[in-house]
Amino acid sequence: MGIMQRFLLAVVFVLMSFSTALAQNIKQLFEEGKQLFDQEQYALAFGKFEPLTALTQENDMVKYASFYYAVSAYKTGDRVIAKNAFKQIQGKYPNWKIDNEIDYWLGLIAIEQGQIAEGFDYLAKVEDDNFSFSINALKKQAVDSIRDIDRLKALLNDYPENLIASQLASEMLRLDVQDQDLELLNSLQEQYDLQISLTLDDIEVSPKKEVYNIGLFLPFAYRGDSARIAQLESNWTTRMYHGALLGVEKLKSEGINVNLITVDTRDGRQRLDQMIRSGELDDLDFIIGPVTQGAVEQMTPFSKEKRINMINPLSSNSEILVENPFAFLYYPSNESIAIRSADYAVKHFRKNKNAAVFYSGDADLERALLYKELLEKDSFNVPIFKRVPPNESVKIQQWLVEEQEIDQDSSLVNRMIEEMDSLKAAGVQRWQKYSERDFVKDTLKILPDSIGHVFIASDYSQLSTSALSGIAARPDTVGFLASSRFLTAEQSLSFDQLERLNAILVGSNYMNYSTSKVAEFRENYINRFLSSPVKEERLGDAYLGYDIVVTFGKLLQEYGKYFQVGLRRRDLIEGELTEYFRYRLSNDNRYMPYLRVRSAKVEKIEDQ
Repeated sequence: MGIMQRFLLAVVFVLMSFSTALAQNIKQLFEEGKQLFDQEQYALAFGKFEPLTALTQENDMVKYASFYYAVSAYKTGDRVIAKNAFKQIQGKYPNWKIDNEIDYWLGLIAIEQGQIAEGFDYLAKVEDDNFSFSINALKKQAVDSIRDIDRLKALLNDYPENLIASQLASEMLRLDVQDQDLELLNSLQEQYDLQISLTLDDIEVSPKKEVYNIGLFLPFAYRGDSARIAQLESNWTTRMYHGALLGVEKLKSEGINVNLITVDTRDGRQRLDQMIRSGELDDLDFIIGPVTQGAVEQMTPFSKEKRINMINPLSSNSEILVENPFAFLYYPSNESIAIRSADYAVKHFRKNKNAAVFYSGDADLERALLYKELLEKDSFNVPIFKRVPPNESVKIQQWLVEEQEIDQDSSLVNRMIEEMDSLKAAGVQRWQKYSERDFVKDTLKILPDSIGHVFIASDYSQLSTSALSGIAARPDTVGFLASSRFLTAEQSLSFDQLERLNAILVGSNYMNYSTSKVAEFRENYINRFLSSPVKEERLGDAYLGYDIVVTFGKLLQEYGKYFQVGLRRRDLIEGELTEYFRYRLSNDNRYMPYLRVRSAKVEKIEDQ
């Protein structure tokens, strides 16, 4: 064998040895990288795969190493390297049939980088139906993040898809009515089959007037004798009327003309029925009240038939809203308060998931029951669920700090008495079957660390005051949660106690008494009526009358008779004295910030 032949054989041998070593090294690196990748150690996997991406071989390990390298880069947060790596794969291996995966990843990265149009371009190339769910979710996430209307319009022009049209409509509905493109909204509704409520029960327009007639329906009980007039001057209905009068004057100073018409609802159904039948109420544009059950039952069908908006200024009972889109509650409903309260409790009272719930009567029972139901769905326990009338509120404090005997249920007591009476009547000598002790339930004492928080499902301040006093006297830490409606300018409850116990209040028509608007109203009221306005916790008052007339008078001026067209399209409506109203998804006020007291001032807590 010649020298040249031996040299060529040696070269071949070396190349074969090198090729074998390289193949073994590729296999080792790939397997090590894949193991790290499967263990989600992406930074280490990235380092193993990186040398393989520079190779030109088209064997499967090199190709898949490039893919895993790109994914590892993404997982470690380097979207730029990941994007370039995915694009390099498409260039190096045009015949490798993983275009769907690559285009999906490129679409994902582009969207996360804020390049939504580019992302949609890549996602449009994905033909595999297995990606449909992920693509739809990714597109929705991208579109939901866009608030700019012009950008949404441009995106919809290039990608005429339902989810973009829906987001565009939602953002347009957030604008004030006068800024909304109703022609475009109608077009979106028809072209993309969207359910956009632009009208109300076949009402196409909301008429505007020079003067709006507002009816104030309250149980005044007008009489001519001087003693009765003097009594009326200190009545809550009169104070509410005085507040409403100042509201009319405030509106007039701003160029809004309102005609306030008072209707006494205390004299029974006959007078109100007569007014309804005669048609003298048909010209009303807005009704404040009524507040008594009988009058509400009379006026509800009238309001619905004549399509006149009415607002109940006192109640939280959502039954008033049933089947009448023209009925509103000034306050949040019992359901809304329960839901908002339970949301806070399940987030912040998890350390001890036992709760005590107290309510004052039938008017609060729905709030208490829903709160209990919502907590129990989240693995809380409500071992104490009790009705406590306001005049017996001291029992809450006693239960929290002392051992108390609890009377048996009245129906059970009656049955026990009837049983003994029948034995006596039958001549049984030992008819006294039950002792005095049998008429009492077990004793109740809420032991230390046995409950995590107390929820007062009532707007009566007596219940909250009693609960807070009981909590303050306990050796353990117990949370307190209630509606803020009892929190008034004239309250007797100590701010110091509310702060010390870290009491949490769910804002129910939250009114900041330190604002200039409140100061202006109080000054005008004192100058006009020579007395201070009194903020009631359950009844109407001057603040409330003024707030409703001015706030809703401005809504009438801005949106016309059917102001709910505006309410539905705006998230928050600024009140005159109440901070905000939210009626966008309901006919009760669902603006309910969480409140607490700090440094003798009520402050809002950011949602967490």
